[in-house]
Amino acid sequence: MKKIIYSICLLTFVLALSSCEKDLLDDVNEGNWNNERNILEIGLAQQIGLSRIERTDTQAIVSITVNANGLDLSAVDITDMVLSYDAEANVAKGDKLNFDNEEKKASINVTSKQGESLEWVIYVEPFINQLEGSWSISSFYFKWDDGFGWGNAGEAELPLLLPNANAGLDDVIMFGAVEGANEDGLVYGNYERTTGDDGEAGTFVYDRTSADWADRFKHLPVGSGQWILNKDNSIMIVVEGTTYTTKIFELIDNSTLKIPLNPGAQDLGKINWDDYYGDHTNKFVASADLWYTLNKL
Repeated sequence: MKKIIYSICLLTFVLALSSCEKDLLDDVNEGNWNNERNILEIGLAQQIGLSRIERTDTQAIVSITVNANGLDLSAVDITDMVLSYDAEANVAKGDKLNFDNEEKKASINVTSKQGESLEWVIYVEPFINQLEGSWSISSFYFKWDDGFGWGNAGEAELPLLLPNANAGLDDVIMFGAVEGANEDGLVYGNYERTTGDDGEAGTFVYDRTSADWADRFKHLPVGSGQWILNKDNSIMIVVEGTTYTTKIFELIDNSTLKIPLNPGAQDLGKINWDDYYGDHTNKFVASADLWYTLNKL
């Protein structure tokens, strides 16, 4: 009997104690633990590549590259935004941000469930695609110098020395709009070189020797593929699995584009010493610079 009374008393005490304690899930259910106020994802109109989000103890920054062609920096649409659980921001998807200032920045305030706020600074890096458009070939020059100082140096239009290259001078080269950015952050788009009215592509066979110099001079290939812009403004062109890399391009004005190419290392061992001044082979092996000048259509 005493044991029964003792058990009843103990149970009553435990129940009374439990009723005085706060449910441990209350804080979770009420969100009282939640001070998170992060931007987890954000997208902007005409964005190129992924947003770069950085949160430390002292700063909260997002950097985004955008295609600036035709973009009003004073009213850039937010196309996507994901915040911490139960957090709120002073802007939302579909709103606009103003980056029309010297630093190209805007701010977003994010407030946690607990009411603590954090200012996020959003920077845009405008990218203007200077390659975009269709271009006709104005000229195709090369420069050579064997370094011996005996006169095998100069500059000429390549088709004057390789007449078979003339067929390529009426071709049209197209660099398409930016399609996106790869995992290295390099922007890319469609590339195409089509033959002109003659329907023929230029070749680089030297009739005197029947040697084909395409390895040195064929760097803007005929066909369809992709252009990729390197950080230094050189261009990778990929056609049918082969990559051709230019040197740093130059937009001379809004309608003239110069694309320097890399003919590769000189192979002076191929110089024809028996006809040093007459054989164009000596110029080809000593070629050091090569460039197209293009006019926008």
